[in-house]
This record gives sequence, structure tokens and C-alpha cells, in this order.
Amino acid sequence: MDKVLRCHECGSDMVRDTRPHDVDYKGRSVTVQQSGWYCTGCKEVVVDGTDMTVLEDAFVRLKAEVDGILTPAEVTRIRKHLGLSQRQAGALLGGGPRSFQKYESGTDWVTRAMANLLRLLDKDPSRLAELGDIRHARPARTRNRPAARTTTNRRQAGSSTRKD
Repeated sequence: MDKVLRCHECGSDMVRDTRPHDVDYKGRSVTVQQSGWYCTGCKEVVVDGTDMTVLEDAFVRLKAEVDGILTPAEVTRIRKHLGLSQRQAGALLGGGPRSFQKYESGTDWVTRAMANLLRLLDKDPSRLAELGDIRHARPARTRNRPAARTTTNRRQAGSSTRKD
């Protein structure tokens, strides 16, 4: 039995279909084929998480093109081409220990400066050596705070200095 959805706007039946959809960013547009549930009575569309990836991917590519930055896939390709782990890349190139994890997963955007640096290194990986020793590239550490002393710890510390 086929799944039937009713439009939450007008109550009409919705049909599963793939139709062209425009993705816009800063005055630029790209058309993608968007799967989803389309209302037969009004212009309402419902897309699920799987369908949404088409729009998200198109937006990421369009933003990268318009803003002159790299897509997550490009960042991954260049980092691997340079022979760096995500942590090494963050330590050596900047951004911190988890920056490349975020760039590559698409949860954070690469800055234009980082994109330019990665493009230059992609064309000439030998320049990486000028930035430092990869083997010693460690991510910046956050400050370690001493553990709070509990009442029990203070008593134990005090009791060790008593003379019996």
C-alpha cells in the first residue's frame, strides 16, 4: 500500500515526486532536482532528511563558489594530499585541534584565508616544510585546571602531617 500524505496547509493529497528547485545565495542561483512530497492543491512541499541533502549539498557548493572558499570534500582531499591528519593540519595550519574535523564534516566554514593557504599548498606541497615540523605539530592545549580539593582530600592531607 502506498503512503498517502495530506497537505497541512490545504488538506489536499500530496504526491511523491522529483521537481526542479532553485537554490539561491547572494544573487546567484542553481537549479537542482528535488525529491519530496508535493501538494496537488497548493504549492506546499515537504522534504525529509534524506531529500534535504540535495539542497544542502547544492548550497554548500554554491556558497563555496560565490565566496571563494573550499567545499568540505576539497578540504579533505587537500589535507590527505598533504599527508596530514586532521589534528596535524589544525596544529600546523591553524584553527585548533578540531578545526579540520569541522571543515570536513561541513559543520564549520573554511575561511577565505585558510582556503587560499590550502590551495597554495595543494599546488606545492613542499612549502609545507616551511611552516614547521609535521612530526612535532601538536594542537594547542587548553589550560588544565587543577582538580578541586574536596573536604575529604583536605582532611587526608591534614592528617598526614599529624604526629601520633
